[in-house]
Parts: sequence; C-alpha cells; structure tokens
Amino acid sequence: MAYKGTVYRPPIEANSFLLPITEGCTHNTCTFCSMFHNIPFRMLPLEEVEDFLARTKAAAETAGLGVGYRSRGINCERVKRVYFVGADPFALPAHRLLERIDLAKRYLPNATVFTMYARTDNIERKSDEDLRALKDAGVNDLYIGVETGLDDVLSYYDKGYSAQQTLEQCERLGRAGIRHCDLLMLGAAGRGRGIENARATAQLENASKPHKILMTTLTAYEGTKLNDDIERGAFELADETETLQEEKELISCLNLPGCEFWAAHPLDVVPLVGYLGPDTQEMLDDLDYAIEQIDASAVNRIGRKGSL
Repeated sequence: MAYKGTVYRPPIEANSFLLPITEGCTHNTCTFCSMFHNIPFRMLPLEEVEDFLARTKAAAETAGLGVGYRSRGINCERVKRVYFVGADPFALPAHRLLERIDLAKRYLPNATVFTMYARTDNIERKSDEDLRALKDAGVNDLYIGVETGLDDVLSYYDKGYSAQQTLEQCERLGRAGIRHCDLLMLGAAGRGRGIENARATAQLENASKPHKILMTTLTAYEGTKLNDDIERGAFELADETETLQEEKELISCLNLPGCEFWAAHPLDVVPLVGYLGPDTQEMLDDLDYAIEQIDASAVNRIGRKGSL
C-alpha cells in the first residue's frame, strides 16, 4: 500500500493499531485546516487494506515472531483497539465500514473497538439501524470536530453544519450506544470573544455528553484562508492570556462528572489532563497560576505557523 498524505491520529490513540482505510477528507474546505490539501478523498479498496494487514503479518512471521506486529511494538493477537486512518472514514457507507471491520478481525482476532474521525454530516447520513449495526461490530469512541458552540464561528470556518446538528447526531450516537470524543478549539472565536465561546461550547457539551473532550488551540497555518484573513486584518487571534481565561471559563461551566478532559496537544500552552469533577479544581488552579505568570510578549501565537 502506498498511502498518500500524512497519517494523522488523535494523540491519545498512540497505542492503537493504525489501519488506513481512506485517504483525504470529504469536506476539505475548513478555513483553518491544511492537513489534507491536495489529497483527494479516496476509499481504499478491500484489496489494499488486506494487503496492509497481510504484509504486517508476513513481516512478523519472517522475523520469527509468529502472528504479530512486534516490529512496531505491537502483537496482533493482543490488539484490542483499531484506529481507522483518514480524515473522515465514517463517510463510508455502513456496509463498507462493516466489510473493513470484518476483514480487520480476521488478522486482529481480539480487536473489540474500532474508532475513527467522524463528521457530523456523515453521522447524519446513517440510519439508526446503521448505527446499531456498527456498534454491534465494535465501532466506538468516534472523534467529532465540534470545535465551538457558536454557529457564526462554525459558519466562518466552513464546517458544514451547525451546533444543533452536532447535538442531534451526538444524541443519536448515544441512543445507539456509541461513545463520542469531542475535539474543541480554544480561541476559535478570535480576540475578545473567548468567554462567549467558552460558555456556548460548554452548553453544547453539557447537552451532548461526550465520553472525552480533547482540546487544541487555534493556530494559523500557511496556505489556509484563516492565515490569509489574519494577514489582511480580517481576523485577529486571541492572545495567550485570553485563551487561558477562555479555557478556565470552559472548565468552570462544564457539568460532565467523570468525563476525561485532555488538553495536552503540542499547541496547548498549559498541559492539562484530568477528569471533570474530581480533578476540576486542580486544573483551574493550574490555569490560574499560568494566567498570573504568563508573559504575553514572550509567547505570541500569531507568529506560530507551519503544519502539524
């Protein structure tokens, strides 16, 4: 398999078996994103997926390791969790996903969880029966790019759906028994709107009830519309102090006891990992300390550009 583009995954999936089943992104017009530019969306045929799995097995057997993936630190027979690689594997019809899950189970016989990125509109396109069948096959912990609870911000970023649509689809996932992990973006609303963004996003999250919340911080990447808008003065990024105040307000407003809050992305200024409820106060204290100590002149996110 000659995979096109960079392999991206949520940092917390570092120990999962990465299995490519798609390339590119079905949407690929988000204002802030450069991850899949020039990579057309493609479903990898079953033959290519099986070739990847078969080569993995053969490589381990040649090394005398048996049915394993130990050359990369993983034994196939011990794999419990599979991450489907691609910007939006959930775009595939349910029967196509089920084909790939069945194939993966032939090579990873003890895998019980199959996770991936999922856009709101591609959840919407699946029937309740589809969702139940996918849950029964092991689909769980779908990663959804929620970003923000403000509709005008979602529209500016050309996400392709509203906060209400995301809520409705998360509720459908819940009824099917599928957990979702929400990706949120600090600073998404720009300078001067941090508290507003935090409160709207917390309201959405409290209603949608995610299994996990993963944070990142808005950053301008060269080649994106966001970067162009910043350079011509049409959008102004929040500074670090406002971003940390926004994060503090978000955590304060979240009422999701037991939900894991993960804010340790390389773009996040203050690494935070904990569970809402038992760890909330400690995370707030860490943010308070950072807000008091930060030297905004020494940390300027506007100048941080590049690609992940």
